[in-house]
Amino acid sequence: MNNSINDTLAQRELEALAQAIKFFGDWWAKLVLFFDSYRWREIIFTAKIVSIIISLVFLVLIIMLLIRINIKGRMRSSVWQLKESAVFNRGKIAKKWLKIEKNLNTDIEANYKLAVLEADKIFNHILENLGPEAEIKITNMEEIKGICKVRDNIIEDSNFILSETDVRKIIGLYQKALQDLKIL
Repeated sequence: MNNSINDTLAQRELEALAQAIKFFGDWWAKLVLFFDSYRWREIIFTAKIVSIIISLVFLVLIIMLLIRINIKGRMRSSVWQLKESAVFNRGKIAKKWLKIEKNLNTDIEANYKLAVLEADKIFNHILENLGPEAEIKITNMEEIKGICKVRDNIIEDSNFILSETDVRKIIGLYQKALQDLKIL
């Protein structure tokens, strides 16, 4: 009896295995037929068209972004020019600079000190209004930073002595910086 039960179970297992093989075989055949069918080709063709359209949209967006970045760059340069022209009345600065040069042509040390302080005042006013972009355009910025010590000595020490040669050199440095900024 045990043998007949074992045989029946083995037969059922074989039938189940045969059904599973048939199921997966049929499934595989349908899958192969689907990928070989006209419908699959339609799906692939549609996917290709959609991907081309999406690629073109992204290409247009990239081009628009590049154009916009370039427009911002041009706007920055025009803002620089606007600041340069609106903030500074070149006529007033030229008059102040003539006053500085007049102070240089006297033999009075107090006028030399005044000329340095006035040049520093004009220069700092321009830098404050133009911002950090201005420092980039100035070729002798390091030398001008060294002048700050002289200015501080003029302000703090009433006995500080300044020669005409030193003053002319300092004023020349400020003048070069203002010329770099196209103010003078």
